[in-house]
Amino acid sequence: MKKLIPMLFMLALSLELWSQEFSQELTQTIRGKVIDETSEITLPGATVLILNTEPSLGSITNIDGDFVIDKVPVGRHTVFISFIGYEPVTIPNVVVHTGKSNYFNVKLKESLVKLEEVVVVGERAKDIPLNEMAAVSARAFTVEETQRYAAGLDDPSRMATSFAGATNSSLGSNAIVVRGNAPKGVQWRVEGIEIPNPSHFAGSSTAGGGLVTILSSQVLDNSDFMTAAFPSEYGNALSGVFDMNLRKGNNQDYEHAFKAGLLGIDFASEGPLSKNKNASYLFNYRYSTLGLIDPLLPDDQNTTKYQDLSFKLNFPTKAGEFSFWGVGGNDFGKTKKDLITDPDEWETEEDFTDQEYGFNVGATGLSHKVSLSKNTMLKTSVVASANDAYWDFDQLNDQSVLLEKSRVKTMTGTYSASSTLNHKFSSKVTNRTGLVFNQHFYDVNIREAEDLGQSLRTIVQDEGSTQRWQAFTQTKVRVSESFEFIGGVHSQYLALNEQVTLEPRASLRYNMGIYKSISLGYGNHSQMESAKIYFVQDSNGNTPNKDLKMGRAHHIVLSYDWAINENLRLKIEPYFQYLYDVPVIADSSFSMLNFEQDWFFDQALVNDGKGRNYGVDITFEKFFSNDFYYLVTGSIFESKYAGGDGVWRDTRFNRNVAFNVLGGKEWQLGASGNKWLSVNLGLTLMGGKKRSPLNQTASILAQEEILDENNAYSVSEPFIYNVDLTVSYRKNRPKYSTVIALEMKNMLGSADYEGYEYNYKQNAMIETTSAISIPNLSYKIEF
Repeated sequence: MKKLIPMLFMLALSLELWSQEFSQELTQTIRGKVIDETSEITLPGATVLILNTEPSLGSITNIDGDFVIDKVPVGRHTVFISFIGYEPVTIPNVVVHTGKSNYFNVKLKESLVKLEEVVVVGERAKDIPLNEMAAVSARAFTVEETQRYAAGLDDPSRMATSFAGATNSSLGSNAIVVRGNAPKGVQWRVEGIEIPNPSHFAGSSTAGGGLVTILSSQVLDNSDFMTAAFPSEYGNALSGVFDMNLRKGNNQDYEHAFKAGLLGIDFASEGPLSKNKNASYLFNYRYSTLGLIDPLLPDDQNTTKYQDLSFKLNFPTKAGEFSFWGVGGNDFGKTKKDLITDPDEWETEEDFTDQEYGFNVGATGLSHKVSLSKNTMLKTSVVASANDAYWDFDQLNDQSVLLEKSRVKTMTGTYSASSTLNHKFSSKVTNRTGLVFNQHFYDVNIREAEDLGQSLRTIVQDEGSTQRWQAFTQTKVRVSESFEFIGGVHSQYLALNEQVTLEPRASLRYNMGIYKSISLGYGNHSQMESAKIYFVQDSNGNTPNKDLKMGRAHHIVLSYDWAINENLRLKIEPYFQYLYDVPVIADSSFSMLNFEQDWFFDQALVNDGKGRNYGVDITFEKFFSNDFYYLVTGSIFESKYAGGDGVWRDTRFNRNVAFNVLGGKEWQLGASGNKWLSVNLGLTLMGGKKRSPLNQTASILAQEEILDENNAYSVSEPFIYNVDLTVSYRKNRPKYSTVIALEMKNMLGSADYEGYEYNYKQNAMIETTSAISIPNLSYKIEF
């Protein structure tokens, strides 16, 4: 396989290089809509220009704020948008190719200084968050970045670990650790609504992570990633927020894409549902290669397969804009190899263990937005989301009889309704206020045999529902061109235990001239636990965790941002996070701040835990220009916690240091420049996670891993290094374009510490590691 992948890539690349060269100039269409940043009303008469083209190309928005620019040459371009009374916006590095047209939803900010005409070309920071209420620890990321960053696998989670303050939980997972917090502290949102973690095999080994995202880059729009002190509209998150948007399909022309690679096949399609009404559809379907070839594999080859579907239907009407959307993934795995029936031949549990598991996650919703006036926009959504999992785990006993060891079956979901009102009182004052209702439902049944052959003991068994209300308001005041203030509050009410939270949020930003700014942000946040934690049963069938309060946190962030020039930027963010009301086990070193995943957790918890995370994140970035880019990030931090025993220790995720270097170069080949070669490389260096030492004697007696919890997280795992590579070759043709890509995730085979397992032949505990390298050679055609 190691030799086959480069050979296939070179063969495909050679075929493309030897194919016929087109001398004609290839072009494509750029379309979009220009709206007010706050009220989202359309701005007719705005000027849209493609800079530095001969002849000049441009357009004026119509009464609906729409613009169309035809015959834009293939390549990278800069789009400039201006409107009288608004600050102009420049969108750099717009990738134009023949396989797909471009669409932009451009938001303009009303200027505090009223001008008769715009004569100065202004440029907005390329990573400024889409949410104008986010002042610190937030950045936008584009779909083009998810496709370009080295071995990102089109996964926003894996791409985000290149940003300052974010690291991997492990190299084989897309779970994100934000500034020392457990991955479960990250919230995922799609179209403005919280959804379950949208990953394949979500939560199988890490709560908050999985193998790879179910959200294809074919359907994603530009989105935000936040790591602290997020605005008031975001609740139920302690560490970070992914605020994802699905783009609208092309409402004028039909466009399709097909991709086949080592990881699977991918088909996308979009187009008009009705050209007269500007309605459109967009969908994407993926199926894993392992699922396709499973019938051809030997009977003793384990099975792992997955598939996903994403879609969005968009309907502009006189009563506002409606959209119906959905995302979902289905996963399955099974042990198929023959078990070893002779106990004398056993080495590890794998030799006599049989398991089958499945995971499903999905969300679908109906969204509506309407302008109530020229300064007011109302957004409303109704969404249903759910995830379920089952895990059947069996083992042979000494008489070679297969017996039940454990059974996991969980179903959790939420019906959500939300409404948000954006109102602009003036160019200086805007407000966003909203209400969210969540009806949570659950059906959880987790059982395990303490000893093989015994009846399964119930750990969690409950079915029912509960409600959660959320309300927020936030106001942005632009005191002057140099100074702005954002203040607000978020509140949650959880009916399960009648807890009410009041969470103030505030931020200040001061612009020190055109190129430098300093910001200060504060936020108070809370997050509920999963259903299987609340409904743990004791020996009497009681549920001691039902009244567990939500964990809380204070965030304080100082941010210094210096735009050294239009393409070079330095950002420094020192931060402090104090966590309280953290669920812990009384008189124990255990804390939910260290929780990765434990399906059979069965302990009573109290809200006596604490934690503190502090450090500094540094970002030095050259945005894509002159055919290359680079991103250098560094984080130095401490992550500590106090469990039920009150002793302060390192958290599991206290790596202390993380360093990333990411960069890439692009070449346009051929006389007409219609062939593009791109090479992207990423390097990650970070300290190892912390773990508890092994209690050797107790572990050998029990024939399983038993840790010394009195010295919890006192051992550092080895330093981690990781190298990722992506090489892609695109060729534009008159009616379509093709892309050959080779992605290598963890190409040097760096290993993660997994833990200890008992070796029956050696009567010893053996340390285990895993080195997961993910290669993906793919061919894509867009037409």
